[in-house]
Amino acid sequence: MAAIKQVVFDPAVRETELRPAGREPHEALVRMRDWYSGVPDHDKAMVRHAMRIAGYSAIFGFFAALDDSRAIDEPPHGKLRLTYISPDGSEVPLNLTDQVGIQEANELHALWTGEVFPYTEPQPG
Repeated sequence: MAAIKQVVFDPAVRETELRPAGREPHEALVRMRDWYSGVPDHDKAMVRHAMRIAGYSAIFGFFAALDDSRAIDEPPHGKLRLTYISPDGSEVPLNLTDQVGIQEANELHALWTGEVFPYTEPQPG
């Protein structure tokens, strides 16, 4: 989960702080950057906090779908599987909901909440 936070969540929040990258950033990003640059500091802190909540929620929902806690299709439901394939070709299943005796604490969405939970972070003051 720390790796997901580092390479997915943190960059998404940071990049959404409206610093468009590239030679020709999309017009929508430029408009948002222009708007954001004029927002008072307190409101910028609130926007950043809202972005953390949105990023957390998106990743939580994706993990819940992988854990079979959220259906992504009509019944009868299929299953998603997430497998890490190492450079040597060995495979490690990462969502373990098919294993007997799985405990909720081992579900990806529960592990994610243990890594990031913006609802309990200090609110912008």
